[in-house]
Amino acid sequence: MLAARPEGYKGKQLENGFTEFFITGNFYGVLSFEDGVSQEEGKKLLESFKEGLVSADIQNLSSFEHEVSDLILKLNFPAHVGIAVGMLYHDALYVKTVGNGQIYFRRGNTFDLLLSGDKTASGYLNQFDLAVFTTTKIQDLIGKTEDLHVFIEMAKPVDILQKLNDQEYGEEEQGFSALFVEFGETVQNQISTQVQTTPGVQPLSSLQSPDEQAPAVALENIQSIQKTSETQSMISKLFDFFRTKQFTIVAAVIILALLTWSVVFGYKRREAEKVQKRIETVSLEIDKKLSEAKEEAFLNMDQSLILIADAKTLVTQLKKEVGGKNEGEIVKIESKIQDAENKIVKKESKDFEEFYDLTLENKDAQGMEIAKEGELVAILDVKQNTIYVLDVTSKSLTKYVNKDVASAVAVGIYSSDVFFATSDNGLYKFTSQSKVNTIVQKDSDVKNIVDMELYNGNIYVLDEGADEIYKYLVTEGGYSDKKSYFGDGQTIRLDDATGRRGTKIPLRCARKFFTRFSNRNSRV
Repeated sequence: MLAARPEGYKGKQLENGFTEFFITGNFYGVLSFEDGVSQEEGKKLLESFKEGLVSADIQNLSSFEHEVSDLILKLNFPAHVGIAVGMLYHDALYVKTVGNGQIYFRRGNTFDLLLSGDKTASGYLNQFDLAVFTTTKIQDLIGKTEDLHVFIEMAKPVDILQKLNDQEYGEEEQGFSALFVEFGETVQNQISTQVQTTPGVQPLSSLQSPDEQAPAVALENIQSIQKTSETQSMISKLFDFFRTKQFTIVAAVIILALLTWSVVFGYKRREAEKVQKRIETVSLEIDKKLSEAKEEAFLNMDQSLILIADAKTLVTQLKKEVGGKNEGEIVKIESKIQDAENKIVKKESKDFEEFYDLTLENKDAQGMEIAKEGELVAILDVKQNTIYVLDVTSKSLTKYVNKDVASAVAVGIYSSDVFFATSDNGLYKFTSQSKVNTIVQKDSDVKNIVDMELYNGNIYVLDEGADEIYKYLVTEGGYSDKKSYFGDGQTIRLDDATGRRGTKIPLRCARKFFTRFSNRNSRV
């Protein structure tokens, strides 16, 4: 059996939010509320969530997902909740993420993002596998997947925690929390030995000592056997028969029958042994493939399915070889393959493309830029002075129209609020479907904005003209003055981030690229 070795890290709390890692029973994870929840309320919600997990009856991945989803509804979590939770169950790990929750996974030298958004998965664990339960905030603090891989390497959770404690993150760690869980074999510390007594035999403590006098044996019922003349006569006749010809013939027939039975039975027995040996060999080979399939399933589902198919091919060939013999054992092998396949192959949510024709709303509509938040997609149409917001789930379309949209170069959406950026007039936010408010005034330092992104309410804009990514933080009265996303002493060129209508590099891609070099004084 595998056991978990967790270590958690919690940064500074958000002013109007709550984030915390948790360990309860065989459940591990992180719960985060970006805003709208006080510290006291957050702690109460976390305790109720933990109690609900521990008391839940979970037997498989489906019941795990169902119980977590029911708890979210029952406890009435705010809309912007981030959850990354896992459950250790019989050497398998069930995992689920909600909102901005993320789970990374390390196996050997391989490290990658396992889950993000509203997703569920499961898989069998190996010795020294490591799961990281956190939120997207870890990307702001440490970086993307490549940076996390370098940061974590092959370190144990306690060493990873020490690395975090050695860093000075300042305000960047606000709202950050992570739980690092390594899985390994348990050690049995106590061995209990049970002494079983054979039925009818007294235990040692109940036997009499040599000094105790044994009871006398009654002899009244014992009778002596005496030889009679009738018995002697029967024995004499029997010896006479053994010396006759008839006895010789009967004995020869019996010996011939025994020899024939021995030859026929011996052949059948050897054939049965050969078949049984072949079944055992194939069964061991199938067990090996199923074991490899379980190991591959967590990170390489395609290879796992190939191994399952190989196992099925082996049992099909075996059935042809044995020709209907040992059907019971063949059925057991087939059942074993089917059970393994059922455990490995889970229902997966596949991304799919959806198409929505804007010309159904306006025959002259033309999308220029898009932004996405959850199931909402904002589409910028500068020619129509319009930003369309499409709800992918309900297929409903809302139009935000204002003359200032004509100069927009980028669009953003956060918490259902619509934003757009201009290079000449600053940043705007729609207060209704027709009215806008200037949230960041025009700045002469801003040269040419080509993209924008919103995260935790903060605004990031990509200015290729100034070779900068500017960050505007949410404040009580609106937004702060711009801050450079890059540290001092770094020279960055964003020539490749120019271009529109398909040649532009989205901000999320640019941020991934620059995060990789954020700790190096190099010229790109």
